Amino acid sequence: MKRLLALALVVPVLVACSGEPSGEAGNGVAGEASLSYAALGDSFAAMGGRDQPLRGEPFCLRSAGNYPELVHADVTDMSCQGAVTDDLLRPRATPDGQLPAQLEALDVTTTLVTLSIGGNDLGFGDVAGCISSQMRQTGPTPCVEQWEAVINQRMEAIPDKLDRVHEQINERAGHAQVVVTGYLPLVAAGDCPELAGVSEADQNWAVSLTAEINRVVEEAAHRHGADFVLPDSAEDHTACAAPEQRWADIRGAETDAYPLHLTSTGHEAMAEAVRAVLDN
Repeated sequence: MKRLLALALVVPVLVACSGEPSGEAGNGVAGEASLSYAALGDSFAAMGGRDQPLRGEPFCLRSAGNYPELVHADVTDMSCQGAVTDDLLRPRATPDGQLPAQLEALDVTTTLVTLSIGGNDLGFGDVAGCISSQMRQTGPTPCVEQWEAVINQRMEAIPDKLDRVHEQINERAGHAQVVVTGYLPLVAAGDCPELAGVSEADQNWAVSLTAEINRVVEEAAHRHGADFVLPDSAEDHTACAAPEQRWADIRGAETDAYPLHLTSTGHEAMAEAVRAVLDN
């Protein structure tokens, strides 16, 4: 694995003795002035708690206190809602104008890259929309029956897409440490009050999809010398847990999360996982 050379990081304590995030967001990691950090990816990186201010372009807003900022406050954050692998490689047309390719943020001086990508290529939004319709009891048929074949086909195409992204990262920032962040699961198997109306088959399918995309993302990271991180015990902190224990949420009504995104404590857990890799 690539490592940052001669990088001394001072890690703020964000974790209580129990090993769970304390809920106290730091102001990033204080490191050497030479650290040049770029965060790439989708809204699982961009969107933090709803109580945090938003900044960025009108289409591509990012929350203060998202995990890239918690890793290091001086970050060039290119993460954006709805991003797919193509949006890292080439400009993206939006209703508010054209966004540059996210990889334009990298150059030979970049020393750290974090990457959250692949979920939208798979179609997380399609799956989430179907699950939501089942929760409202308006879905005509089980989601697994509607979407399994399409999602499986998309999954097969993702490794090649991820390879192209990693190849370009390595070409542009060959000396950077690259840390790929997995997707914190939204739901878990078993009893889950938040999923009332959703069949056991659909619930288990949603769980398996998250595990599968994380496996594909991790394997791509390892093929290209990058690190992969996912906080320990993530499956205990889904929307099926008590609100105060959730690292990701479906509706966000009982937490500070945007629907289908991470809570503030989820971002703290992810930032801690990234920093642990940088320290080793």
